[in-house]
Amino acid sequence: MKASLIAAAIAAVALPSGVAMAQGTTAGAVAPTVGAKVYGPQGDEVGTVEAVQDGVVVVNTGTAKGGIPIASFAMRAKGLTIGYTKAQLETALGAAAADSGAKLDAALVADASVKSADDVVLGTVSKREGDDVTLALSEGGMVQLKKQSFGLDATGGLKIGMTAAALKSAMTAAAPATPATPATPGAPATAAAEATGPSAE
Repeated sequence: MKASLIAAAIAAVALPSGVAMAQGTTAGAVAPTVGAKVYGPQGDEVGTVEAVQDGVVVVNTGTAKGGIPIASFAMRAKGLTIGYTKAQLETALGAAAADSGAKLDAALVADASVKSADDVVLGTVSKREGDDVTLALSEGGMVQLKKQSFGLDATGGLKIGMTAAALKSAMTAAAPATPATPATPGAPATAAAEATGPSAE
């Protein structure tokens, strides 16, 4: 079972809340829907809405994807509009992703606390080897997740994009029913669910 980590992905490449709105527009009652086209200030197509969650709209331009605060959108005659051209949005999303990636790397250190999408403290980072991160779980045991499973919350803390129950379920599904050989003591389980990396808040 794969768990979607839209919240984590949003956190990873979210634009700042001051993103410009299209000139001559008002925020009004903007209610973006998945699949809606997004237009730039001149009416040119910028991208498509992929997700809407917690006041953040995930827009895919075809070459870049990231979360944009809903307050940055307005409705114009052509439809959902933002104050960026496609090229400007792709540049901004690329810069935001690079910045978030550097912050995530700095946060993924031993003993850093990790929360689930529903804000349950799961445990702490035990070690990181490349893109493999091993968590020491609060309830005992270890689990190994990929770096892209993690994002940062509004305070800069580590968070994964699945609930505590979903992680437990994925670990149960990944555990062999009857192991043919004894497990190595202290070896981490690898969760079957894969997170598609954290944009959060």
